[in-house]
Amino acid sequence: MKKLYRKRFYPGNFNWKNFYVKVFIPFLALSLLSGCTINGTGSTKTEQSTKEKYIVTENTHILKSVEKNILGDEAKEKVVLYAEQDKNGMPIAWSVVVDDVEKIKLPVKEEGLYSFADLKFEDVDGDHKNEVLVYRQSSGSAGAMGLAIYKPQEGAGAWQLLFAIEDPFDYASGSETGQENNARFEVKYAGDYYVVFKDHQTGLKSTIPLAKEEYKGSESLLQTISTWIDPIIDYSLVDHDGNGVKEIITLQRVIGISHVDTLALLKTTYQLKGGYYQAVSLTLYDNKDKPLAEVKL
Repeated sequence: MKKLYRKRFYPGNFNWKNFYVKVFIPFLALSLLSGCTINGTGSTKTEQSTKEKYIVTENTHILKSVEKNILGDEAKEKVVLYAEQDKNGMPIAWSVVVDDVEKIKLPVKEEGLYSFADLKFEDVDGDHKNEVLVYRQSSGSAGAMGLAIYKPQEGAGAWQLLFAIEDPFDYASGSETGQENNARFEVKYAGDYYVVFKDHQTGLKSTIPLAKEEYKGSESLLQTISTWIDPIIDYSLVDHDGNGVKEIITLQRVIGISHVDTLALLKTTYQLKGGYYQAVSLTLYDNKDKPLAEVKL
């Protein structure tokens, strides 16, 4: 009788071709199919989340942290505004992070332009969902302020930018502001307590009446009035017609004999058109907020 024994395995004697055809290839196909139907979507989301997850370092600081429903569902998201600073403590970028994922990054495009930032929420397009408003402000005497408004989107896609004033000094004019927009604006004293204002780009022009009593003892300085228009310092969100869609009105000061002397106010109105805010009018007001002249843009 022959002895029964377990045959020992030697790699050289194994039929690898038969193994690949009968075992390995079917197993590989089954794994790929199951991965696509069960784990494929999950793997993609994990990879995207890992890639986009915001990394907090010793140079990042929380400016604001709130729980807010920004997607319109029943759940609230954790929304954090971070500031990234250089070794001297000056901000170099701001990030809006939602549930640990960075959704907005606003780098500093000019050193020293902004020192502070704030995060606010408001429904600007009338869909009953909050948009995200990021304000940035300089520490200078002008109080220049920038604003970016984003509409949150579900999933990993980029948020929709609705409005942006990146550099409020782009709208300033005069040597005192460091800008070279004098070719656009013209401001000069006309005598008898009147100042002439002209915007050669839009055609807006008017005379600005001055209160005589406010310049008592400084009459000689009136002749020194020249073109000096401050950067944007404020934004108003208003719904004039009640349809839920907000207009944005920016505010600038027309300066007189000194920086504390406001001759007039310059306001630009923006309306939401085609998914983005566009300037529609420019209005000049006196320093009591009475309209003097307006042009449509």
